[in-house]
Amino acid sequence: MELLHLENLTNNMVKFMELLFVVLTLYLTTCGEGGGGGDVPLPVTGRVGETVTLLCPLTLTHPIDRVSWMFHVNGKIILLAEFIDQKFIRENENYFPNRLEGSNSGTALLIRELRMEDSGIFTAQCLINGKMRGISYNLTVLEPLPIPTPVIEKTLDGNSTDLCHLHCSVPSNSPTLSYSWTYRDTGTDRLYANGSTITVSLKDKALGAEFTCWVQNPAHRNSTSVPLYPCGEAQTEGTGRGYLKPLIITMSLLCVILVVIIIIIAVCKAVCYKRRRVMQDKITLGHDIIYVDNSFPATSTNQGERNQKVTIYCIMGCKSTREDPGYAGLLTNNELSEEL
Repeated sequence: MELLHLENLTNNMVKFMELLFVVLTLYLTTCGEGGGGGDVPLPVTGRVGETVTLLCPLTLTHPIDRVSWMFHVNGKIILLAEFIDQKFIRENENYFPNRLEGSNSGTALLIRELRMEDSGIFTAQCLINGKMRGISYNLTVLEPLPIPTPVIEKTLDGNSTDLCHLHCSVPSNSPTLSYSWTYRDTGTDRLYANGSTITVSLKDKALGAEFTCWVQNPAHRNSTSVPLYPCGEAQTEGTGRGYLKPLIITMSLLCVILVVIIIIIAVCKAVCYKRRRVMQDKITLGHDIIYVDNSFPATSTNQGERNQKVTIYCIMGCKSTREDPGYAGLLTNNELSEEL
């Protein structure tokens, strides 16, 4: 009985000491005593999905015997975890479930997968060589930055031309990014694999196969697509149609060249036609009367007479008529027959 009574007394003393320690911790936290920034919490920032680490003072001459981590929420102070006897012990699983870990040999608090509601005041009370030292942190959780447009690089395998490596990347150092790939063929999207780099067999995929890289963090998502063929080039456009650019440029140049040729031909034809008209006008003005269909019948040896028959056509300003003396004289002198 005495041993049982002594054991109960010992347990009660331990609980009393723990309660006294917590009360002392709360007092130091409220009044800002114990040093180490109790009055003004140190600012700490993190983004949604990232991880932050809160440390006890590192400039210490003695090892830390005990650490209690507390969280200020809605006017209350919640004991989250303690580092006792070289062990990290969770005290309240209702807050930060599966997201709190001990770090730096248990003397630091690591919070994973930050959420917006994690913002607040965190206090650490460190027992060092029999003295209590406290430090507070004001954690501010920010929205993650938007994800830039991913870049896909395609390279052929060095040992096999039937394998194509697709690597997806974004200009960001955020550790919270996750990568996944979807595959489109005949209008259907299928989840292909996870990770920033995949290897695809060229034999197994159709000519029009298209792969899309999805990059996301807890708040944002972005993607870009690239055709599998040809392999060995980079694709930075979100549309995934960059392989058509050379064809479009070539066709545009051909169209421009064709239009220029048509214009040159049309101009040349117009110039030639104009020159031909000018030459015809000059010839016509110099020869108003043209004699055609001339016939000379056999000449009579007895009479020495000669008959001529000339058909005369008047063109382009031939104004001679039967009343014109010159015209009549021409017919009389040459004994011509007129056919109009």
